[in-house]
Amino acid sequence: MGNSITQHGDYVDFIEYYLRTHYPDNQLDIISIGLSGETISGTSESGRDFPRPNVRKRLDSALHMISPEVVLACYGMNDGNYNPLDSLRFEAYKKGVLELKSKVETHGGQLILMTPTVFDPNPIENRVSKAGETHEYWHPYFKYNDVLIAYSDWLLSLETEAVKVVDLHHYLDSVLTNMKLIKSDSTFVPDGVHPNKIGHFYMAQKILKDLYPEISTKNPVLEIEHLKEDSLYKLIRKRRELRSEGWRNYVGYTKNGETVKSDAISSVKAEVELLDDAIMKLYSQSN
Repeated sequence: MGNSITQHGDYVDFIEYYLRTHYPDNQLDIISIGLSGETISGTSESGRDFPRPNVRKRLDSALHMISPEVVLACYGMNDGNYNPLDSLRFEAYKKGVLELKSKVETHGGQLILMTPTVFDPNPIENRVSKAGETHEYWHPYFKYNDVLIAYSDWLLSLETEAVKVVDLHHYLDSVLTNMKLIKSDSTFVPDGVHPNKIGHFYMAQKILKDLYPEISTKNPVLEIEHLKEDSLYKLIRKRRELRSEGWRNYVGYTKNGETVKSDAISSVKAEVELLDDAIMKLYSQSN
């Protein structure tokens, strides 16, 4: 679960590809239902025509319909509303995360939290806002990454044996800092908020390193170039896109004043079964 970064889904594709290639005999069932613009806090920037989507309004339905064994959740980027750190927004974020934790545990699932990714003001320096100015998505606070650090540090304080926290933020921040030391205008966040494909690869790399340390990944640029021609990766990506949209709509959500809710998931399941057959055929041919 997550916002537009998860809905975009590249990091999910990379994770599934590596898991399938390293554990071909294990049943793998990833349902990714990220939703663009979503928060876990229920907060929104002032001046928006409609409030941002709130995952807590679809959480019960998602847990009931999907019955996940594991829930990975990445929230925070939208939750600060692109403003300076604010105690009320921060408390709403904490409340939302703790509610997620409680509900996942009540449903018998394991929760893995992911700290929010990084904000890079450099590529959008012509539209960032300074202290005292109006802050919103299109004019984010120029030090918004400091807000994400605060949210990330709090999430890390929740880690226990029962709750795993994958620290995407500090990892990506370190990678980005090193890139800029080599070339000052380097970035993998070209619009300041959304990682590009290389950024998504770094996300997947960190998640795999924490959860499956036995899986090693190669240089992102070289590996992405290789995957462009990989038939298995193409099928995995197609399957994730189809399944994500189908389940997102079946669970239902409200965004921009409109409610989306499909009545059935059977047709999506049938199409996914065909893709599963194609994936298994690829395995049998390679073996």
